[in-house]
Amino acid sequence: MISLEEAQAAILGAIRPARDTEVVPLEQALTRYLAEPLQARVDHPGFDNSMMDGYALKVADARAHDFVLPVTGESSCGDAPKALTPGSAMRIYTGAPLPEGADAVVIQEDVEIQAGRVRLPAAVAIGDNIRRRGEDYRMGEALYAPGRRLNPLDLALLGSAGIDRVSVYRRARALVASTGDELVPPGRALAPGQIYESNRLAISAQLRALGAEVIDGGIVADDAAALRALLARSGEYDFVVTSGGASVGDHDLVKQAFDEIGTIQLWKVRIKPGKPIAFGHIGSRTHFFVLPGNPVSSLVTYKFFVEPAVTGWHHATLRQWQLSATAETAFRRRPGRTEFLRARLRTENGRLLAEPLSGQGSHMVGALRHTNGFIRVEAESEGFAAGDVVSVIPLEF
Repeated sequence: MISLEEAQAAILGAIRPARDTEVVPLEQALTRYLAEPLQARVDHPGFDNSMMDGYALKVADARAHDFVLPVTGESSCGDAPKALTPGSAMRIYTGAPLPEGADAVVIQEDVEIQAGRVRLPAAVAIGDNIRRRGEDYRMGEALYAPGRRLNPLDLALLGSAGIDRVSVYRRARALVASTGDELVPPGRALAPGQIYESNRLAISAQLRALGAEVIDGGIVADDAAALRALLARSGEYDFVVTSGGASVGDHDLVKQAFDEIGTIQLWKVRIKPGKPIAFGHIGSRTHFFVLPGNPVSSLVTYKFFVEPAVTGWHHATLRQWQLSATAETAFRRRPGRTEFLRARLRTENGRLLAEPLSGQGSHMVGALRHTNGFIRVEAESEGFAAGDVVSVIPLEF
């Protein structure tokens, strides 16, 4: 049995990254991974403009006329740049082009208007309330490197830079299935001994949020023939992710089925929850994960193994934040495995606090409604006392 870090390194080292790319419109690029570097196509701002509603002027003119100038003309958003009449001020609006010859803008709250003339404050200085062309970024400036997973803020920046289409890696195709005779889809009546299936729903949702194309493999019975049928077309997928069947019980046939058609690279990791996990390859394309059947074990192993692998397949590096927090209650245990405790994270008086939630069994999902992070307990640790500093990993979806 290997450590968490050894397993993560082995999995990432075995990933065969995407090669195919496509060009997509910017409005369809959310969660896609860039395949090429991007540079700005324009200066931003594209021209000198006003930061506020007010009056554009030349400071030397204001000083020469005792800070009282006639108002001639105006500059509005969408106008072409105009020339400032010497010895006068021009009405100007936020974002409007700065008139040629002007070198300052005085905001309207700081002036007095009388008979078509504007009285200006003596403190006006060159450059006041002006946004200069290119002060944000210049045409040709590097914006993003390949591997960037595009988020809504990225789309806003790229649009402002004049970019309407981007080259991205194709989406990873992932087949997701749950196995077990006891599993029933939500909404159906339960027979004695049956439970509602939830792992497939959670895994699929997280993969889609990560940018993958998910194919639903449904619920598969604990039957060798059914499992072989599920895997018969595995070569069409970049990832196959199943939950259940990773341990050593008589009915845990999934690992055996993968072993027959592929190569299992690792099995069992020293973590809690989630020890029984298998990873390997089928043919030259497909990576497979066999996750535990217990819902929380499935969540943890997805988060720390599948998510980094799928991100790496897209030529990106997953950044999982690990922060320091103060434990609100104590937790004791026997050392031996790296453990992830479901926790409620909150801030109080500028401090990050972490409360280990009750009901930490790997089958217990009730605490998930309060969970927004994990407390990481190192393998050699016996736990922590209330008030101790602990490592926490916020959950982001």
